[in-house]
Amino acid sequence: KSAEIVEEPLTSGGKSPSVALAAALAPITSVLQSAGTSYSNLLSTRPILTKAVTASVIFGLSDWSAQKIEGGGDADAKKKKKDWTRIVTASLVGLLYFGPAAHVWYEKIFQILPGTSLVSTLQKAALGQLLFGPSFTCVFFATSLLQSGTFSLGNWLKKIRQDLPGAWAAGLSFWPLVDLVSYSLIPPKFIPLFVNFCSFVWTIYLSMVANRRGEE
Repeated sequence: KSAEIVEEPLTSGGKSPSVALAAALAPITSVLQSAGTSYSNLLSTRPILTKAVTASVIFGLSDWSAQKIEGGGDADAKKKKKDWTRIVTASLVGLLYFGPAAHVWYEKIFQILPGTSLVSTLQKAALGQLLFGPSFTCVFFATSLLQSGTFSLGNWLKKIRQDLPGAWAAGLSFWPLVDLVSYSLIPPKFIPLFVNFCSFVWTIYLSMVANRRGEE
């Protein structure tokens, strides 16, 4: 007995739904492909600037999101205007520190540990948790204190003692997985972009931690 062939119903234009959907999405797909190609070219021609601007946008959006979450279900908090100084400060951290620093870090880490084995991947992840992550968190704390007008060396060291251990411990449940995916699946030049998108979630948390003490 021959197998029955199931034909897709045709739309009013005489096309199958899958063909019609593909045709409808074609302009969007074309735009995304063009944007991806342009971004890839920028990563090759102006890598530091491209990564810095990307980090700036993501960090600003992260802090904006953090402020929305901090408002919670409080109606008065929801009506409160956004702290744009805080958002701009977070954006500047991404632009002036995280973007360029991430570019240098991943470039150097692949020079020091060029392998792609599991051991090499775990070594890269461990170095990130011991060096890059804590240093970035300390810089983020410093900028939050500067933005709030309460920065001093003593306040900064106090902030580090109070909140760095907790932030570092929380990062152990997030960043090792990000690093594992980054070093094993993502092409090196796109790792900072992938990490930037992962940083969107992390920076929401970090913004809330960094600004918590100043609001007490």
